[in-house]
Amino acid sequence: MGLSSYLTGIALLAASATAQVATYTSSDGSHGISVNIPSDTASSGSGPIFFQISAPSGTQWVAFGQGSRMSGSNMFVVYSADSTNVTLSPRLGTGHSMPQHDDSAQVTLLEGSGISGDGAMVANVRCDNCDSWSGGSMSFTDSASSWIYASKSGDAMDTDDVSASIQQHNEDTTFSLDLTSGTGGSSSNPFVAQAAEPSESASASDSGASQTATETGPSATASATVSQTASATNGVSNPLASSGSDSTASGNSGTSASSQTGGDNTATLLNAHGIIMSVLFLALFPMFALTLYLPTTKKVRYIHAPLQVLSTILLIIGMAMGIVLANRFGELDGYHQIIGFIVVAMLVLFQPAMGLYQHLHYHRTGGRTIFGVMHRWLGRSMILLGIVNGGLGWQMTRKESAYAPYGIVAGIVFLIYISVLVFAWYRSGQPKDIEDEKMGRQGRGYEMQLPREPKHQRLGSSDANAYQQQQQYHQHQQYQQQQRRNSGRNNYTISSRY
Repeated sequence: MGLSSYLTGIALLAASATAQVATYTSSDGSHGISVNIPSDTASSGSGPIFFQISAPSGTQWVAFGQGSRMSGSNMFVVYSADSTNVTLSPRLGTGHSMPQHDDSAQVTLLEGSGISGDGAMVANVRCDNCDSWSGGSMSFTDSASSWIYASKSGDAMDTDDVSASIQQHNEDTTFSLDLTSGTGGSSSNPFVAQAAEPSESASASDSGASQTATETGPSATASATVSQTASATNGVSNPLASSGSDSTASGNSGTSASSQTGGDNTATLLNAHGIIMSVLFLALFPMFALTLYLPTTKKVRYIHAPLQVLSTILLIIGMAMGIVLANRFGELDGYHQIIGFIVVAMLVLFQPAMGLYQHLHYHRTGGRTIFGVMHRWLGRSMILLGIVNGGLGWQMTRKESAYAPYGIVAGIVFLIYISVLVFAWYRSGQPKDIEDEKMGRQGRGYEMQLPREPKHQRLGSSDANAYQQQQQYHQHQQYQQQQRRNSGRNNYTISSRY
């Protein structure tokens, strides 16, 4: 035992003299990462780097990634393989959806990785292609390199599947790391010196302990493996970045972090955004549009317009949630977001204005305008585009359980909408009736307003009297003409008798 302690102390001193690490610890001091850039890697700009990820007991999974946002980041997710082993899953961040396993990552779990007696997870990792990846790159001499962090508390996953599904995180943040403070040394595993004193069972050659990751020199090339699991043959390394640990590695640097999300409400916002927008475009917007076909008067003023105003308010709320989520995931320029901005802008800025103009114009003149036609077809096209974009949004979340219900409801709503239009066309008896909707033709299709009042009721008292006199004059003229025609027929009858 004395010799073992002496050798461990020598190793610690050697690591202190050679290994430099840059560290980050989460706000509660429980999750952390320590990064070492070997001297040769720093000078050449490429090559292997080493980092240690640690998490306390009660962590379902923990992840650190290179990049300033989730989308396009190079992520390393760690979770339990069983009671003593950990699984390292390199993944590519894709935004709102669960990050997928990246089989091009050249990573290796090193000695000292595993689960300690108190349930804490430690992963000592070597990465041979972390200078660039699909979606980004990183300079190993950057004094303010961008990183992201996320974790999920809960029961252990206990799987060695690197493509295993992971639940939505309940903590995440972005931070910067000074890699220059972690540059130095040439160790093949700068964290192995931090391993706890090996137990007799662990150090025995016939202990049967699982060790799937092997140590390699810095010049060796690691290849991506299908399974990344490891347990510590000589004990689990002490987490260098954990709060209160006695780190002996030199160059340990604390870094500032900026919170990216407001705690654990991301999943709630994501579900609320999806539900509100789905209800709007699958039900409220199309059904409220069909209220114009109701066989009642004043349907625009008291039914159609108020209901669509309510829908527009919900649309703005849903858009606000989407913007918050897009900022958190760094995807304001994604195709789902861009389509959403276009749809919302059209429905909020232009659709109500054109409908109101047509309504007021018909109220004054009883005539049609091009804005009425545009109001009708813009609404239809934006509802259709919104339904398609909603499907794209659910696809981004990779919630496959929502795909079929969304598609079924969309199909039902489409059939109902078309059926109402066809029925209105059939009942009118003329194809143009559907084209004349909202254009104020009395007795055909549906109207933006009641049939206009007689002109003399909309005039002042003097104008009304003049109008009535004019109408009486025309009626008198028509009466005289009818009398002359009748007189002519009578004369013809008399003359024909003789």
